[in-house]
Amino acid sequence: MSIYSVARTPRILTPLFLVAILVMALHLLPGSDIDSSSWWSTYKLDKVVHALSFALLSLSLSIALSKQRFLHDNKSMLIVLIIISTTLFGTILELIQGEWMLGRSAEFLDIVADCAGSAIGILSFRGLYGVFPGQIPQDALISNPRKSSI
Repeated sequence: MSIYSVARTPRILTPLFLVAILVMALHLLPGSDIDSSSWWSTYKLDKVVHALSFALLSLSLSIALSKQRFLHDNKSMLIVLIIISTTLFGTILELIQGEWMLGRSAEFLDIVADCAGSAIGILSFRGLYGVFPGQIPQDALISNPRKSSI
């Protein structure tokens, strides 16, 4: 690993940490901030928010690890690692939310939405870069030839 890649590491990981903090903040909102009798609960939009937030987290993690060339020679293991780590993160946040946050509970369907969001993030990476995580060059913004002409 060169000095240049070590210096780039904080810049590459910053978006991932910001997204992780945002996801944590959303999980740790007090229950009194969410009206349980509103249209929000009626249409189960919280599951959509879970899926979208974990899709963004999974996408950020995929980009960061791919730019760091982490497990770039074993792409299937990298994908499994991303899905497991984001789902485990969501499960831990759900358990914390259920135990420590007043007016909030841990829901199994929220964990399912987190897992689905993680998979959506992997597919979003594929849509943006044209490859699965682990295969983009470190200096690429978007390496998908279909998208580069835009």
